[in-house]
Amino acid sequence: MTAREVNFDGLPGLTHHYAGLSFGNEASTRHRHRVSNPQLAAKQGLKKMKALADAGYPQAVIPPQERPNVPLLRQLGFSGSDEQVVARAAQQDPDLLSAVSSASAMWVANAATVCPSADSLDGLVHLTVANLQDKFHRASEAPTTEALLQAIFPDRTRFAIHPALPASAWFGDEGAANHNRLGGEYGAPGVQLFVYGRRRGSEEAPRRYPARQTLEASQGGGAPQSGQSSPTDLRSPASGGDRHGGVP
Repeated sequence: MTAREVNFDGLPGLTHHYAGLSFGNEASTRHRHRVSNPQLAAKQGLKKMKALADAGYPQAVIPPQERPNVPLLRQLGFSGSDEQVVARAAQQDPDLLSAVSSASAMWVANAATVCPSADSLDGLVHLTVANLQDKFHRASEAPTTEALLQAIFPDRTRFAIHPALPASAWFGDEGAANHNRLGGEYGAPGVQLFVYGRRRGSEEAPRRYPARQTLEASQGGGAPQSGQSSPTDLRSPASGGDRHGGVP
């Protein structure tokens, strides 16, 4: 089987700012209210992508999602023109406006869980969109992410795009950030690892920060396509803080 690995990076959007929205992500909390520079952030991201491309790695760029998320503000009761909706949100609830303006979709490790064709039951590449239901500022990303993946991978003879799992605490899913794969040669079957922090009905719980990934999400979103009867049991203590590089 001919296989290729492509690296996907997200591009920071124009509303990139440090709002400290991700409790449990120590970098997010530590950098709260610092002055941001969206243009510089985008240039830094592109520079990193070019470095990988120059080193011979196939590199793809994921565009930012439209922010502020005006349709979401309308859903929450704000009315008027787009400009009026944003202005009223800024006046009435600036924290809400900050959340719906987050450029956190740049962190594409949380976009979806990917099962390569070498591991899947039907020989397709499966991508399951993450619901990111634990954080309000990220939970609205899933529909756009799904549409984007459908556009990038339109060939249904090779790719299957699955919508996000139900947005419920039972199925908290953070995508590839809690998933890894051990393998040898490209195109050869490997072993997928799904890391979770909590499961339904268990009294085990993180001591310091809430767990965002559940066992049920890993069972429902990734393991079935890979042919694994259940995720490899690698429970994360999730108590020492999220070390992810994202600072939404």
